Amino acid sequence: MREKAPDLVWPPLLELPSDDVKLVYLDLNHWISFAQASKGHPNGIPFVDTLKACKAAKSAGTAIFVLSATHYMEMNKIKDPGQRQAIADVMEELSGFASLMDRVVVMSLELDAMLDPFAKEPSRWSRIPLLGKGVRHCFGRASGVRITGPNGDATEEVRVRVGAEKFDDLIAQAELQLERSLLRGPADDEVENLRACGYKPETTIQSGEKRAAQERELSPTLDAETRWRQGRLRDVVAARELCTEFQDILPRILAPRHLALRDVISDPESGRKFVRAMPSTEVSIELKTAWHRNRDKNWTANDMYDIDAMALAVPYCDIVVTEKACHHALTTPRLGERMHTAVLRDLKELLKTLERWEPRRRFQEGVK
Repeated sequence: MREKAPDLVWPPLLELPSDDVKLVYLDLNHWISFAQASKGHPNGIPFVDTLKACKAAKSAGTAIFVLSATHYMEMNKIKDPGQRQAIADVMEELSGFASLMDRVVVMSLELDAMLDPFAKEPSRWSRIPLLGKGVRHCFGRASGVRITGPNGDATEEVRVRVGAEKFDDLIAQAELQLERSLLRGPADDEVENLRACGYKPETTIQSGEKRAAQERELSPTLDAETRWRQGRLRDVVAARELCTEFQDILPRILAPRHLALRDVISDPESGRKFVRAMPSTEVSIELKTAWHRNRDKNWTANDMYDIDAMALAVPYCDIVVTEKACHHALTTPRLGERMHTAVLRDLKELLKTLERWEPRRRFQEGVK
């Protein structure tokens, strides 16, 4: 019998958009389908009507199509600049560069919320918006261009000297071009000069590969102890999640609240409930558990990108359109129902779901 999942604890300091708009997350393969539909490619013909519906929902203000750090990293791996440009164009049109906050920041807020019943010191975090604009928000950086002079921040001084309207227009155009260039990536003839300036896209892949290697390291242990794959594998994954994914976050969040981990986790059962009560971590645990049941699973950096994307999208978006493997792993434990999120695997499903799915505030009483 499957054990009862613990109640989810939603971070009150994570600021969500208003209740009357649906947040929609699409995996990159579905953005590719939309790009093909917009360009009249034969493969895109089945998705033309869905693309039109999405544009209408965006124009009406009933849906926001969001990007995440995963989109930027995955776009970077597409070799054809023309294909990247086509995808970036439809992403810009539908999303307007609306983006989800960096997953590490969200994990930190979730962990901080878990400490509230134990801590004597109040949280030092301020409210942080889930939704922002552009690549900097995706990676947890503050948005906005600032100009530094000999005496520090000279932005307002320059704005007055240039003229407010002209200055604001120049900054807006510069930021738009920056967002476009970062999303589409460099053209072939731009790469050499960019590398001379420090452009190293492979470092992102190396980070994902390092995390994938940590998952591969678990396989020999599971092979030696066959009872785990058939038994309480989820508990093994949950314990590792705390050790690996939170190893840098824990000291930063615990210390300001004058707590140690032993103050909040006293035994295996309390540890299981503690880790799995954090919404984004619960999604990560479910995906890793499903994939570790397959002893032949070949963990790659792409798997880690998928996990990061779903760990943000499933708890905090209203509609998520993903691919086959993620869809199966997420819907089998009924995570979509638990988080009141429509988890789809087909853009055709999105057409009808856009009309009938009601957005909701996840922190409202009764949403567990």
